[in-house]
Amino acid sequence: MIDKNSKLPIYCQIEDYIKAQIKSKEFDVDTMIPSERELIEMLNVSRHTIRQAIGNLVNEGYLYRLAGKGTFVKDRHLIYKENKYTSFTEDMEQLGKKLFSKVLSFDIVNASESLSNTLSVNENDPVIRVSRVRIADNVPLSYEIFYISKELVGDMDKSVLEGSLIDYYEKVLKLKLDHSFETIESIAADQKTSEILETNINAPLLLIRSKLYMENGKQLHYVKNYFRGDQYRVNIRLKR
Repeated sequence: MIDKNSKLPIYCQIEDYIKAQIKSKEFDVDTMIPSERELIEMLNVSRHTIRQAIGNLVNEGYLYRLAGKGTFVKDRHLIYKENKYTSFTEDMEQLGKKLFSKVLSFDIVNASESLSNTLSVNENDPVIRVSRVRIADNVPLSYEIFYISKELVGDMDKSVLEGSLIDYYEKVLKLKLDHSFETIESIAADQKTSEILETNINAPLLLIRSKLYMENGKQLHYVKNYFRGDQYRVNIRLKR
């Protein structure tokens, strides 16, 4: 289990062991993992090494601590929403996942009548159309199709889409974002989405349509976001 002759540091071996137990569901979501003392006896390592490994896994989003109770397995597919708009990048940071974006297409189109209504622009106005895959911890998690008002963002380099679009709006363009309207529905993966998201045809997907608005009331973008149902869940807190 732990090879003290290995070049891999012992704390890294412990992390790999716990991750493997989580993956196999020996340590299931929201269940408490063995205590420090139990792990010390089980793995024959020092308390300091156990604490280092556990601390790293907490920071990476695999575990969470409850004071006076112990350390528990975190659901790394569950996003917590509390009446606040957060970007996908921020959601993945919350889960401790490493995110990579792969741009599939990037072009300028003239708004059709349907798109002009959806994006709140005039018919034939130039619109930036983008499609990309968001890959979290090497798993294609989300397939996004964006329509962005070119009037509001001007010329945009394709490289921007490899990072956080919300960061670009706020930190580079200095736009003041205010709120979004989102519609959520469950659908089955078709041939195209199943290939892009590397899942089976008819696998469950979560489709979220979102309209993002600025403080001045103008709509900035419209996005259709296809999430893998086996990899993405949302917990929404609503206060009466």
